[in-house]
Amino acid sequence: MVEQRSDKTLVQRILAREHDACVELVREHHAPIYRLLFHWCRNEHQAEDLTQETFASAWTGLKGFSGASSLRTWLHRIAFRKFVDSERRGSLRNAVGEPAIDAVDEDSPDPVKLAVADEDAQRLYEALSQLEPDENHVVVLHYLQGLNYEEISAVLGVPAGTLRWRKSRAMESLRRLLQEKLEYET
Repeated sequence: MVEQRSDKTLVQRILAREHDACVELVREHHAPIYRLLFHWCRNEHQAEDLTQETFASAWTGLKGFSGASSLRTWLHRIAFRKFVDSERRGSLRNAVGEPAIDAVDEDSPDPVKLAVADEDAQRLYEALSQLEPDENHVVVLHYLQGLNYEEISAVLGVPAGTLRWRKSRAMESLRRLLQEKLEYET
């Protein structure tokens, strides 16, 4: 409740054209939205483009923010829609049609890039990429973004019970995929 009041206050300040409020919104939400989109598209440039599109849509739709959910959830929902739209257009694939995970520069100081460069994280990303999209979305939103089932439900438009089932199915698939990968390597 307090979060929603502060979200509404922040939105009112932004609509009143307070520059500091705009900076506050971006500072608080840019990194999580970028990280979410990077987890899904696995390409820094595409993630940044989608993040910019997300905030552009948020700015144009800010008058319609009702406060029924938190700004965090609302922005995640916009980011999810941008990701799905981009996926439908086919713009989330590199030139050879493979996911763009190999485009990560291991020398970069970006912590997300460093995590992806790590061998264990690479295995996890490979396994995540083999999940069904609906399973992948739940795992990323829950475990990597820290959203609860109510927030994920608002982002994806899926009932919480269905999300619990998808997460359970996804975790079993991940266990199997990671075990197969480890057995293959040894």
